[in-house]
Amino acid sequence: MSATAKTTATRPKSRMRRRENAWGLAFVTPISLQVILFSIIPVGIAVVAGFTNWNALKGTFDFVGFDNFVEFLGDKKFWIAAGNTVYMLLPIPFYLAFGILFALGSHRRTPGSRVFRVLFFLPYVSSIVALVVMWKWIFNYQYGLVNQWLLAWFGIQGPDWLGDPAWIKPTIVLMIVWKMIGISSIYILAALNNIPDSYYEAARLDGASPVRTFFQITLPMLTPAIFFVTIVGVIGSLQTFVEVQLFTSDGGRNYSAATITYYIWEKAFRSNELGLASSVAFFFALVVLVITLVQFRLSRRWVYEGE
Repeated sequence: MSATAKTTATRPKSRMRRRENAWGLAFVTPISLQVILFSIIPVGIAVVAGFTNWNALKGTFDFVGFDNFVEFLGDKKFWIAAGNTVYMLLPIPFYLAFGILFALGSHRRTPGSRVFRVLFFLPYVSSIVALVVMWKWIFNYQYGLVNQWLLAWFGIQGPDWLGDPAWIKPTIVLMIVWKMIGISSIYILAALNNIPDSYYEAARLDGASPVRTFFQITLPMLTPAIFFVTIVGVIGSLQTFVEVQLFTSDGGRNYSAATITYYIWEKAFRSNELGLASSVAFFFALVVLVITLVQFRLSRRWVYEGE
């Protein structure tokens, strides 16, 4: 083939490649602008602001170095909020366990499993504000259903669920468990449907019991889904805020329900200490990043990745 023919043949290909690149750039540009405008730039501003005394009311924006970090690390309320944030990790093993149980029931087509699947998934897709209002009504000390109907029927004087520092966090944890069971079971059910039936047929031929089949086949094959739910659950639990803000007006008595995200919100929008709030947010983001990286590192020991 002559050089002229080769050149003629490559022109349509190069023209098509340029056209594909142009369309690809056109599709990528909107999401890229979104990430730049609403993620990268705000994060950059927050990092810079964390080293200033930025106050919206006073109009101050002076560089103060690490003074903000020294201030919040020496604040007793910050460490109370940090302890409460760790406490909010408690729901994860509970809704994981219940999610596995409900997924197994749905996978085996237990009578009514579809109805229960919808009912348990509804809290996850419902408005968190509506859910909190409902739970505040259920656990109200004076006229709540738990105290006035359930416990009173047994002659038990119910506690002040939302006012007592000893009960406010368990109440929030209980609501998070109830809310997250549905979505956890959906992820686990999807993983169950991907397990080949040949594995179970081989186990039956070998005479394996149902318990052994579960621990030797089902559970290892579910570890990728369990790991995903755990990662998402840890990040979500560490960022617990709406429940605290709606259940309490000031973080609870003795700051008993406040989390780090609530502490950040309080410093930013109640005290107008935007620089201090930005420094806490930057520090907390690094902590969450380290925890996530550690989880990925440890996952190599227990997550089954297939052949």
